Amino acid sequence: MKKRVYLIDIDGTVCDDIKNEDSHLYPIAKPYEGSKEEINKLYDEGNKIVFFTAREHKDKGTTLAWLWRHGFKFHDLITDKPRCSEDEEYVWIDNKPIRGITYKGEWGPIVENKNQEVETLLNFKK
Repeated sequence: MKKRVYLIDIDGTVCDDIKNEDSHLYPIAKPYEGSKEEINKLYDEGNKIVFFTAREHKDKGTTLAWLWRHGFKFHDLITDKPRCSEDEEYVWIDNKPIRGITYKGEWGPIVENKNQEVETLLNFKK
């Protein structure tokens, strides 16, 4: 299987959903069950793990310390992702194939699913 570069959000995806306005709470965020294990498994399989977050650059040190303290394996952390409101969605345009997973509240193994609309999707196995 091809190796992948996983861009993974932090707040509301791997831990409590903390808004930038409450950045003083970042150090005490609780990781979601299974998030570290699944991400570390992807890392150990040779994939590149990049956390891509709307947390501001001023909070990068705090965020790195949190990731290390909770045992997440990763290659890089990118801050200042544009924030999306509730009535917006992210659309990524690239010259390379893009696959996406919308986090729905439960971590599990990532599997390929055939779909009529697109060739394949990645989903969390239930």
